[in-house]
Amino acid sequence: MTTFVILAALMAALAAAVVTVPLWRERQTRLLGVIAGVLVAAAAAGLYPLWSNWSWHSSGQPQPNGPDVAAMVTKLEAHMRDDPKDLRGWMMLGRSYVALQRLDDAILAYNHAHELDAGNAEAALGLAEAMSLRAGGNITPAASQLFEQAVKLAPDNPKALLYGGFAAAERGDKATARARWQALKDMHPPEQIEQLLDARIAELGLPAAGVVAAGGAAGAPAMAGRAAPSGAGGSTASPQSSAEATVDVTINLAPALKAKLTQDTPLFVFAREPGAQGPPLAAKRLTTAAIGTQIHLSAADSMLPGRALAGGQRVTITARVSFSGQPLPAAGDLYGELTYDVGHDGPRDLIIDRVAQ
Repeated sequence: MTTFVILAALMAALAAAVVTVPLWRERQTRLLGVIAGVLVAAAAAGLYPLWSNWSWHSSGQPQPNGPDVAAMVTKLEAHMRDDPKDLRGWMMLGRSYVALQRLDDAILAYNHAHELDAGNAEAALGLAEAMSLRAGGNITPAASQLFEQAVKLAPDNPKALLYGGFAAAERGDKATARARWQALKDMHPPEQIEQLLDARIAELGLPAAGVVAAGGAAGAPAMAGRAAPSGAGGSTASPQSSAEATVDVTINLAPALKAKLTQDTPLFVFAREPGAQGPPLAAKRLTTAAIGTQIHLSAADSMLPGRALAGGQRVTITARVSFSGQPLPAAGDLYGELTYDVGHDGPRDLIIDRVAQ
């Protein structure tokens, strides 16, 4: 569920402000607020590997390193050993573990928070989100139950409406999913989220006449979805163009670099228009086990609705081995690139033959 992951990353960015501002108001908790903001912001940038505002075309140039999040987490872990009843601390630790992709630890931390206060919607949401991410972006039955609990506890909570909509759609309750996502749209979220919600609502189809969502946001009536607008500067791919808009590359490694390769290292493969800013047109996160195999990119791997691969485009395909495990390029990463004419080129060989300096 790529869309689930993208939306989760966007909501994590919004959560940074929600966490930091209340803590900043109290002098004694200002330092805690700063740490919270840094950690949650790290979640938005590093937690979900396929979403970032990083300029993906700079694959060979390392970027400045961020704060030492791991050191902060170590201090927070020590605090939780001293004060295991600190609900806010467990929540912050859960967010921090998610930022570091330590999802098993995140589940344990959020579970501590949920056990301390079963009526806390944010604890339920955090636990369910971590469980879904560990399941590869799929909402497990246990996570679905927690999302439903969060909607009941906080029917106006944007994250509860967002994930509650996914949970409803997953079980086939389109009316409830539509009502929850429409209620979230009525709150006027950032444009990126609104566009993605438009696309998801449109996928649900037209509502049955007179249908009212059961268990939706305040019993709101189901509303017809609007077609997703095209992304700025992007092209909306029709079914025909989507069928043509495929990229097939076989990833290989230059013999001179084989000694540098380690097993199961993250491998990012992405396509973007030369010179374009923002997320790539399509992306996959794999591991080095995929080297030697053919990788297929299509509209299904797009990052934003209405902005996808389309026939006739000339794109740059990059394959990069990330030893840091993050989408940000770093010195020592291995990468290779080629230019690909979508809808014209057939299978191509992409050789990883360079080392980022």
